[in-house]
Amino acid sequence: MTSLLGALMVLVGAAGLLTLTLAARARAHALGRRVDAIAPASLRQVVVDETGAALVWPRRALNGLRTLFTFRMRRSWGVSANPLYLLAAGVAGAAAIWLLGGLAHHLPDYVLAIGAAGGFFLIPRIILMREQSRSDAQFAELLPDAIDMVVRIVRAGLPVGAAMRTVGREADLPLRNVFAKIADQIEIGVPLDDALAKASDAVGNPDFRFFAVAVALQQSTGGNLAATLDPLSRIIRARRAVRLKAGAAIAEVKISAIVLGSIPFFVTGALLFLAPNYLDPLFADPRGNIILGLVLLSLLLAGTTIRAMIYHSLRM
Repeated sequence: MTSLLGALMVLVGAAGLLTLTLAARARAHALGRRVDAIAPASLRQVVVDETGAALVWPRRALNGLRTLFTFRMRRSWGVSANPLYLLAAGVAGAAAIWLLGGLAHHLPDYVLAIGAAGGFFLIPRIILMREQSRSDAQFAELLPDAIDMVVRIVRAGLPVGAAMRTVGREADLPLRNVFAKIADQIEIGVPLDDALAKASDAVGNPDFRFFAVAVALQQSTGGNLAATLDPLSRIIRARRAVRLKAGAAIAEVKISAIVLGSIPFFVTGALLFLAPNYLDPLFADPRGNIILGLVLLSLLLAGTTIRAMIYHSLRM
């Protein structure tokens, strides 16, 4: 039964990866047809050696694997983790949950399979979410300096497109990638307001969205862009200072929540180590399973509530 469930999990994962790969291939063919309609093949020939051709399918498979782990994430523009690392983390998490669940109290195979599948998808997703959170924080920290750079370039008499290219070349990651992508889109003929709108939707930063709107309005109606953007960087820095003060005030609440949330797990682990048979009714008795489920649900609701309160406090 265990081997059957393991084989089924492998087949489901392979089917999902194959589906994503085929979808990516269909999008690539559709893009190729559009390019054919715009330019003849003689104008877009690309020389690919045998090594590059051999790496096409592995690269597509890795991209499909990353797409699988980033499915329905709110933002994934700052994700750059190696898909093989994510796959290894997922497999390690699934194996750890399976082994610990099987060795601890001999849980049923279907419970182990569900837990292993959850660990396979949850652990890489947590890694990606933490990476995306770091990218969001770094982008918000570097954005005022980028706006100041744009203001100086515009005051020097250069166009906004040149300012975007300069920021995309001189700024630090991850802000460099966002502005470089905007400059690339402008160079291939995408209107500036459309490129800024797509970038602001992908990034999701409200200050960057205001910057995009200000630049788009200046392009359509005219006006002094430097005078509009100059106070924006000061406002962003002031808001960030207030947000940091609020974060320092909420740090005590975070520590209290972490300590209170970890006490039940610490006590349970200590009891399992000191008296392994003491908690057997929670796992062997159906009534104990209900109690255990209610406890876990209560902890989850409490953590979600505290997290929501902290999040809304920081948003204010």
